[in-house]
Order: sequence, then structure tokens, then C-alpha cells
Amino acid sequence: MSNPRNSDTKPPCLPRNGLVKIPTQPNGIGSASITKGTPAVKNRLCQPSSVPAILSPALAHRSDLPIPSLASPLSLATLASVSSPPGASLVGLNTSEGSEQPSPERLPSSPSERQLAVDEKILNRLFWYFSACEKCVLAQVCKAWRRVLYQPKFWVGLTPVLHTKELYNVLPSGEKEFVSLQGFAVRGFDGFCLVGVSDLDICEFIDNYPLSKKGVKSMSLKRSTITDAGLEVGVPSTSDAGADAGGGCNDFTEAGLWSSLNARITALSVSDCINVADDAIAAISQLLPNLTELNLQAYHVTDTALAYFTAKQGYTTHTLRLNSCWEITNHGVVNMVHSLPNLSVLSLSGCSKVTDDGVELVAENLRKLRSLDLSWCPRITDMALEYIACDLHKLEELVLDRCVRITDTGLSYLSTMSSLRNLYLRWCCQV
Repeated sequence: MSNPRNSDTKPPCLPRNGLVKIPTQPNGIGSASITKGTPAVKNRLCQPSSVPAILSPALAHRSDLPIPSLASPLSLATLASVSSPPGASLVGLNTSEGSEQPSPERLPSSPSERQLAVDEKILNRLFWYFSACEKCVLAQVCKAWRRVLYQPKFWVGLTPVLHTKELYNVLPSGEKEFVSLQGFAVRGFDGFCLVGVSDLDICEFIDNYPLSKKGVKSMSLKRSTITDAGLEVGVPSTSDAGADAGGGCNDFTEAGLWSSLNARITALSVSDCINVADDAIAAISQLLPNLTELNLQAYHVTDTALAYFTAKQGYTTHTLRLNSCWEITNHGVVNMVHSLPNLSVLSLSGCSKVTDDGVELVAENLRKLRSLDLSWCPRITDMALEYIACDLHKLEELVLDRCVRITDTGLSYLSTMSSLRNLYLRWCCQV
């Protein structure tokens, strides 16, 4: 999704009443956390920057028309032809108690100005300039704005994050009622991250989300108490994209993983799950023939697991991230380069037993690599960098954080790599 918005740095948005939490991203709004909104007059977000006026050439010379700009919050109210309740602060207006409130601007009275405020052609262009958190607020201004903003094109690339307490409403009787997810369905969200959920919560989510029958493309489960039963319900609901079998989810077993995976999954992430070992990799290799990306953080996976991948996966899999797989050695690297020869992205971050010989195997056999992460590999020396410089001519990114044995000599080898764009050397104390 292209974003014509300028790249000026903005202060981070502060979450209010579970509205929006946006992680800092170096390249725009690649990801976000979206939860239920609250009335705009009850929330204050960060001070937004100004946006260009989107007016037709015929109207550009007229000075009597309101110009849409977040730099002047009152112009939002003017554009929408709405006034705020007495004592209420407008979105983006940074005021303090006791300070003098600015006098409201005159609301547009002519039909042409009011028509301009709800013109869908103008709004469709204007709303591209706002961040995700601002769109959530602007959607509460009026029905016309919400109708425009709830088009799926404005939410591409965003993943809603829902915590357990946000999935239920407490009725006056004390009973819990599952919240309506219709707003998410209208915006076309096909991926979710559920935090702190149980088996029952996953079942309720699948039953109540209107797009579940069409298939949710990605389901991420974080810090949840799911068991094998919940895994069998949640993961098969995904369609032809990706699934996150768990992050910090320690109650399901490898048997549950075997029974939950389906052949439609093409990307899988399993992180910080103590019950995942070699048998889980065997399940992945046998049940996911179309796998293109595997992200694995498992402390008990050994060299044997990296020899399970099939010939078809060797052809389709282009991304493998092995993070903190402490038991992986150079023998595992041998199995990996023969099983997955078409990798373009490889991470051995935290694989502390891998040495220069393992890097030599990678450089000689994985010539298509464009990104290589060797961070937190304390046995890597300057010799490994010489292997990389000699053989990986397509490499664009190299991460060497915490490789404490690398010196200036090793960096001199890398100076010959014309394709290298990003080099990370944090905490390399001998450089």
C-alpha cells in the first residue's frame, strides 16, 4: 500500500481506553494494533502534523473554503460541519485545564461547503494522509466518514491485536457477552493476533467472526493458555497464508501440532514454546508441502530436525529463521543447506554453537541469500566474513550484532561487496 504521506517523524501515539497502539516502524505503518474505539471527544492522541490540502484545481484559488489539515483541529470540525460539546477537547488539540479555549470558527452554512465535507471523491484521497490511529478517530466523526474509512484499502497491512478482556462485554446481570466483530469484517481484516486467550476464547472467536468461513489468512496466538484442543480449532481456520502456532504458549504439545497443521499454510511461526522439538519439525516438513517461510525459536531442536525437509519444500521455502536454537551445530547447517538450497533469507541468531566452518557451508551452498543474520554467534570470527565476501555476491543485509570476535580486518573483507546495503555491528566491541 503506497502512502503519499511525508516521512516527518511524529511523536508516538499514547493508547487511551484501548483505542490504538502503534509500534515504531522505520518505514511507515507496516503493522499496528487496533482495538475497539471510544468516542473521539473522550480521547486525546498525539499532536498530528499538517497534511496537504486535497482540493480540485477549480476550488484551489478560493480562500473562503475550509482546507483540511490536522495542524488546525478546528478545521476538522468545520469540514465535518459538527460542533463539539461545551468543555470537550477536539481531536489533536493539546489543551490543559484552566487554559483559555480558542473561539470556534464559523461553521459552514452554504450547501456547497457541507457537500464538500462529505464528498466521497475528496475523502477517498484525503484519508490516505492519516495514520491508523487517526483513521480510527476520524471514523467516529460521522456516518459518511465511517463509510469511506471502512473500505478495506485503508487497512491493508495492519493486524488487529485483541486481548482476552477486549473480546467480551459484561452485561448488567454479570454475564459475559462476546463483542461484535462486524467492524473488523467490514474493513476486511483476514489476520488477527490474540493475546492471553484460552481454548474457549478461540472457539468463540471462530464462531463469531463473520469472515471465518472464508478463512482467516493468519492467526497469531501470544502468551496464551491454549492446549492441543485449542490449537486444533485455531490453526486449521487459517487459509492459504500464515499461522503463528504460539509465542510463549507452553500448554500444547507436539501431538497437538501434528493434528492442527493443514497443507494450506505457507508461512508458520513457532516461538518460545518449550514443548517444541525435533518431532514438531518432522510434522511441519510432512504436513506443509507448500511452506515458503518458517520462523522457529525452539530450545530443544537439534541438528536432526534440519534434515526432515522434503524436496518440494527445498524448492519453495525461501525464508528460514532459527532464533536461539542453541542445540544447532555445524552438522545441522550441513543438513539445512542440502535440504533448503533456495533460501534467500536465513537467520542463525543465537545459534551459539555455529562456527566459521558453518558459515563457510552457508556461503558456498546458498548463493541466493539476500539477508543473513549471525547475531549473538560468539564463535564467528573474521574468517567467516571472508567466506561471505567471496561467495555471497547477492547479499544485501548482514547482521553481526554481538559477534564479539569480529575486528576491523573482517570489515575490510566486506568492503568489496557492492551489493551490501545494510550492515549491523551493534556491540561488536573489537571494531
